[in-house]
Amino acid sequence: MRKVVLLLLIGLVFSCSDDTPIPQIIQPCQPVVASFTSDITDNSAQLNWCGSVNESGECLPVTGVSWTVSWGTPGFDPDTGTIINTPSTSASIGGLTAQTSYEFYVKSDCNLANNEWFGPVEFRTSCPAPTNLGVNNITQTGATFTWSPGGNEVSWEIKYGFVGFNLEEAELFATGNNTEHSVANLQPNTDYEFYVRANCNTVTDGSQIGSSSAFSGPFRFSTCLPPINLSIDSFTQNSVSLDWDSNSQTTWEVRYGEVAGFDPATATVVTTNNSNYTVTGLCPNTLYTFAVRTLCGTTTQSQWIGFNNVNTLPLGYTGTYMYEEIGNTDEPIFGDPVNVDITSVSDTERSITVKYLANLDVTGTQPTMTFNFTLNCDGTVSVPDDQDTNFNCGGDNVLLGQGTAMPTNYNMVDDNTIDIRFVEDTGSATCTNAALSEVTIRLTKI
Repeated sequence: MRKVVLLLLIGLVFSCSDDTPIPQIIQPCQPVVASFTSDITDNSAQLNWCGSVNESGECLPVTGVSWTVSWGTPGFDPDTGTIINTPSTSASIGGLTAQTSYEFYVKSDCNLANNEWFGPVEFRTSCPAPTNLGVNNITQTGATFTWSPGGNEVSWEIKYGFVGFNLEEAELFATGNNTEHSVANLQPNTDYEFYVRANCNTVTDGSQIGSSSAFSGPFRFSTCLPPINLSIDSFTQNSVSLDWDSNSQTTWEVRYGEVAGFDPATATVVTTNNSNYTVTGLCPNTLYTFAVRTLCGTTTQSQWIGFNNVNTLPLGYTGTYMYEEIGNTDEPIFGDPVNVDITSVSDTERSITVKYLANLDVTGTQPTMTFNFTLNCDGTVSVPDDQDTNFNCGGDNVLLGQGTAMPTNYNMVDDNTIDIRFVEDTGSATCTNAALSEVTIRLTKI
């Protein structure tokens, strides 16, 4: 009985003491149960690991754990390798050397003695993927795929099919040591795409990691036949005439724009059923590029051809010009003289300054005056307000550029002639005796 009481007293003393530590249960660090690599290219790879797996061996997500990854060349010390800290169970690394072996370790970010590196897992980078994919010799039932080696590879493999085909399930075709491969039995007016990869080793079993490069592609093409022999027939200050061979097709799309930043996907577009087209509304002294393709259906088009560059002609109008008016029943707009002088021309602003002698019906006077107008790229004409012209009656001149008293469009007939069409506002408040009339001023270089 005494022993029992004594033990009870000892237990009571220890349980009430503030200085007695309570034993702690030390939780182990989150283990790594598997690791592997994926998405290996010639200069990058994805490192993956599992903190837990199911009965089928599939990785299960692990939350609330941070991980430390160390990678380097085989035999490196993981404590001194390239370190990555991440909350994910994967990490992408880059800047690797082609056809080189690496390895990596991983562990949970846990500062306990039982936290050990898992690994190493070794992997090898592949050779560079092919570049410059293209298609030649397109017919309605065949085509030739082309590419350039990414490095020193000597053999390649391709996959092809309808646009959007499943790359994993498609048949693989060996091309040998040729950087081109011809296919037949294609369907007419149909969209296709192809991929190509390099064999990195002279001898490969096809499954060794790093034995093949990544696939390059897709490169898309259509068995819709493209036009051929695109040419520039002629060009002026604001137009270019294109011509091409139909290649037995009937409908085409023409796209064009200034060379700087030209992209056929966003360029100005027109559709035509003729194998020629004249593009108008261009700016003088400007470099343009053009592309043409065949339309075989709502969503099926041929490859683009062309990208022919042409510089439209400069304005080039200086010197003395013969002046005539066509359709004017009133006094000449630029006064009485037969000739006028074009004193300045700007290609950048597309503006012309005309110097002329004005007849203001004032006895003994005939002052020299100037008239400025701008030739817009779309074929219209702009003129500043309040330019004094010889539209007059009752001693008051009509101010060109106000209301309808202004030029409306122009036409560069040839290198020496400009036609400028005006609407003559002789029906103004001070000229109530005349209706509106159209006048064409023709300036012809002498």
